[in-house]
Amino acid sequence: MADADIIYLHPAKHASDFRAHAEARSVSTYMLMPVGIPGILNLARQQGLRVVGLNVPLEAVIRPQFDLKSWLARQTGASLIAIDLHWYEHSFGALDVARVCKEIHPQVPVVLGGLTASHFAKEILRDFPEVDFVIRGDGELPFLELALALRDGNKARLAAVPNLSYRQGERILENPQRYCATTEDLNRLDFVDMAWLEHTKEYATVEVTTTELLTPAEASTVRGHWLTIGRGCCFNCSFCGGGQQAHATLAGRNGIVSRSPSHVVDDIERMLALGMKQVSFNLDPAIMGRPYWTGLFGEMRRRKIRIGVYNEQFQLPSDEFLNTLLEVAEPRYSELAITPLSGSEEVRALNGKNFTNKRLFDVLARLKPHQMPVYLFFSLNVPGENNVTFKKTLRLARDACQLYPPHLLRMINMVHTVDPCSPISRDPAGHRLKVEFKTFADYYTYCRETPVLREDVPLEAWRGYEPLNKATRSLEQMARQWDDFCAEQAARCYPVPRTW
Repeated sequence: MADADIIYLHPAKHASDFRAHAEARSVSTYMLMPVGIPGILNLARQQGLRVVGLNVPLEAVIRPQFDLKSWLARQTGASLIAIDLHWYEHSFGALDVARVCKEIHPQVPVVLGGLTASHFAKEILRDFPEVDFVIRGDGELPFLELALALRDGNKARLAAVPNLSYRQGERILENPQRYCATTEDLNRLDFVDMAWLEHTKEYATVEVTTTELLTPAEASTVRGHWLTIGRGCCFNCSFCGGGQQAHATLAGRNGIVSRSPSHVVDDIERMLALGMKQVSFNLDPAIMGRPYWTGLFGEMRRRKIRIGVYNEQFQLPSDEFLNTLLEVAEPRYSELAITPLSGSEEVRALNGKNFTNKRLFDVLARLKPHQMPVYLFFSLNVPGENNVTFKKTLRLARDACQLYPPHLLRMINMVHTVDPCSPISRDPAGHRLKVEFKTFADYYTYCRETPVLREDVPLEAWRGYEPLNKATRSLEQMARQWDDFCAEQAARCYPVPRTW
């Protein structure tokens, strides 16, 4: 392998040495990489920088005896190591990977980026000497300028790199946050080429959501890709650390910045040429405005493109949106994810989902003749859900199972952990909650202590928040009721996960 200027590593949740968990059940690996990574690395490649990437948990699954230290020792010539810390679930794993990198290549600088790294940049640089830089907010231009400066050995240019946090002696410096990607910036980026990643084809199978119309053998070979169609959000759902307020705080973005539909469709054509069967949109086109999604699906229709579509509906879309989507989505490789959260419309609205139960069933009735797979997501511990409202959740789930074909329906009821910069975290009193996770050290410890199933730990443990009036709900009781309900259904209804 030729020398690389940049080594990119995607961490797991837990330690980089997977052999320590070889006998453990239900290891939470979290193999999906942040959707913006291809754009960042391909921009660097276009400027002549050589990049090699490794998905650490994927390698450990492919090769159970994989050793990151040995792999790193074979990489020579790098002037920068990049590790993503976008989702808080990687808070321990990312720092563990950084430690290993410094052990093998002590002179090579390490940079972190992503929403979680942005939120805790000062704390990370203060407490973890294995991290040299943090890029706050959008990373494309800052990462390129940092990588070029380090390759050229010109550290004097660091002060001009936008969005960059770093140490200078005992001081932590934060350069002004001058870069926030525009539509023109996003249109220039390549979000498809993954040639820099080892085991590219294997990763493309990881990117596909479960498709209910495929046999297990087929599902193991179908490839897809999570594709950036925009950045930001226009909502502030209680539990989400990637909403409008979070983007404004961490990246300086208000609302949504979209890629042009023609560029997105160009990418989908490239994916089809690579043999991919499914595209997963990082944003729901329905929230980006009627001109956007009519342009997107209209261009797909004009080019006679039909592909599997995995789409997470942030709210419930109009009938016109669904009709237009169904013209280009191949149901065999598609799935629509809908998040009612609760059977109580009041609880749902409290947490940012603004639709009625009647509208949900109207949507299911419209999708049913088209054999479109659907995945319904509920949550036991969103603000307002309690022993009383949960009865409405069970009723709604039961009615959905009776309405929708069982081979096309999945549903799950999960337990949230508090997300940094989410409305829950920012305003716990307003949500009648007590929040316990506040610092990066809290998330680091949480991830270190919860990599695998622990039957000795209560369901509500390590969630980082709890209701002020704990007497109104029993998560264990609610979980038992949900699990009993699931056991009776022909649809694929998953028990409450006991992992984190």
